[in-house]
Amino acid sequence: MGKKQRGTKVMNNGARRGRLAGAWSLVAVATRLVDMAEGAGRRLAVATAICVSVGACALLLPDRAPALLGSAGETTTAPASVQEYSGSQQVTVVPTISTERNLLGNANGTVTADWSADGLASGKGAYKVNDRVVVALNTATPLYRDLKTGDKGDDVLALNNELSRLGYNSVAGSDTYWWATSDGWRQLMNDNGNPSDGTLALADTMWIPENAVAVDEWTATTGSMVTGGTAIGKIPGALTKLTVKNGAAVGQDRTIGMYGVNGILPADNTEITDAEFLRNVSASETFQSMDMQTKKAGLDATVALKEPLQVLRVPAGAVFGIDGSSGCIVPKSRNTSNTPAKVTIVGSELGVSLVQVQDADASAIANVEIGSGLNGLVCK
Repeated sequence: MGKKQRGTKVMNNGARRGRLAGAWSLVAVATRLVDMAEGAGRRLAVATAICVSVGACALLLPDRAPALLGSAGETTTAPASVQEYSGSQQVTVVPTISTERNLLGNANGTVTADWSADGLASGKGAYKVNDRVVVALNTATPLYRDLKTGDKGDDVLALNNELSRLGYNSVAGSDTYWWATSDGWRQLMNDNGNPSDGTLALADTMWIPENAVAVDEWTATTGSMVTGGTAIGKIPGALTKLTVKNGAAVGQDRTIGMYGVNGILPADNTEITDAEFLRNVSASETFQSMDMQTKKAGLDATVALKEPLQVLRVPAGAVFGIDGSSGCIVPKSRNTSNTPAKVTIVGSELGVSLVQVQDADASAIANVEIGSGLNGLVCK
């Protein structure tokens, strides 16, 4: 019985060695054939295929994965860098446009000259009636009567203030028609070609609601007849405000540009009401070419910080404890205790946050903590 078992074992071992020898023979033949082809990679592929077909590869492969194929350790830090941030972005601004208004004349007679083509300006002649100049005047209270020395009222106060603004003699802030007021009015009339004794004739004036206005549907053309108290033109609706659509206010002044016109969007504000900026936008060819429906749908503009910021560029995952625009990061440079640093998020890009570091020098931060190292940390 023992001899039979030993014989069987010898036969099994011999058979195994025979199969292995056969496998290696096949590998040798395959390799020789592949040598006739191009590429070492193809030799290995064919040889491996043959090994698998005869079950010999198990004898050739190692019993564990090489160290290089093992799982990689977690990355717990990432680089950070300082960059300049302008916050430039395209926005849509919604205009507020006032309703059109009638322009009323106070003089009766024949129009002998007309200077309305380029609009009307306070203190300047608008047109002539019976060869006497009618002067446009912007006063806080519209003038409604003739005035002389000694008269008082809100209309006199408004006249004194406007004469002063225009550079003529008056008593700004006074509601009395003083000698100085009379002298200032005489000077204004003389500068426009009208003789005057210093009393104000209502027929010599035309009230306008702003320092300068454009006119539309003007009828006081040379040779026409006009009647006091009737409309001789209209002021088209004016641009009075621009509001950034869905905009968020920021704590710094921003520049705003549109149609070649540049202005300032004040800090903590999403509205611009600067009269000169709005007037220049209104006068631009692009704005003038739009119909009202297009304007009300919104206008394109670009905003950017007036003074660019120095910010830290970090992976978005490095910022934790986010509350609105506030959060924390963990600088790694000389920070062995993993102490969080408060930051303000000022912008973002794909996978990146741009932050301002509070109470720390951003330029000294070269790396930040990411991953599981942030677990359990509190931002405060």
